[in-house]
Amino acid sequence: MHMVTVSSNRILRAATYVEKGGVGKTTTSAHVAVAAAREHDLDVLLIDLAGKQNDLSTHFGMNDDVDDIDAPISAIFGEDWEFIRDNIPEVVDRMVYDTGEGIELIPADPGLGGADNNLANVPVEERFSKLDEFITEDLTDRYDFVLLDLPGKEDNIALNGLFAARNVIAPLKPGAFERNQLDNLRDDLDDLRKEHPIDPQLAMVIPTMVKSSTNLSKEFVAELQEAYPDQAAPVPVPNSQDISKKQNEGCTLLAVPEDELYNTGQRVLNAYRENTTELLNRLTETNEPRQSRKAPPEQ
Repeated sequence: MHMVTVSSNRILRAATYVEKGGVGKTTTSAHVAVAAAREHDLDVLLIDLAGKQNDLSTHFGMNDDVDDIDAPISAIFGEDWEFIRDNIPEVVDRMVYDTGEGIELIPADPGLGGADNNLANVPVEERFSKLDEFITEDLTDRYDFVLLDLPGKEDNIALNGLFAARNVIAPLKPGAFERNQLDNLRDDLDDLRKEHPIDPQLAMVIPTMVKSSTNLSKEFVAELQEAYPDQAAPVPVPNSQDISKKQNEGCTLLAVPEDELYNTGQRVLNAYRENTTELLNRLTETNEPRQSRKAPPEQ
């Protein structure tokens, strides 16, 4: 298996982001993160910034674990964060939860809404760097890959995520509206570069919930590959009942023996594996190689 390596002084970063709900953003975040850990032996952290629903916690069956969050991610956006970090023992460790699937998760918390409002009062030259500083100062020595699941709207938390991640993954299901949303996303990223001190790049567009038997899906995938040849994912993600079924059971498809999946579920699994490999290759193009901190798998 091809092993992706990361730079000795940089960790890989990406964010799932699109201003549209119901396109598979949470599912994509979870499967890409787990595939990066299991298939490429990377230390992976998933950060849920998408709001109060805690969808990623639900995806991993962790709602009871995060019912009373001791150290919320929203704290890093406040003016007291430096004091908190320096004076509360192991505060970053207390933010992190083990998903049981080989990756760690910092869940969303109810304070994110207030944090977004408070950031509006921060000088613009400091407003969008909070999350980037947290990753650089507190996570670089811990992880190889940090994946952010951002809100489905352009607010101050999302802008922090785009500044910190620098690479955007856009999951989109087939549809005329969704196709227009992709062009809007491209234009929005261009506008953000002009208006803010951030430079987000569209790293990968992943067609999700694709029904290969329908003309709509076929045309959507073909148009995407033609319009975005450098960003299109190598393999569209099929529609499958297995995704929602296993999500309700609190796990990703990578945690399930393949013989327990439908044929469509196996195709979903293979799609996320191949797309994750390609994504990591794209993210590592500017990084110097090094071995993961984990021991290599036995041959």
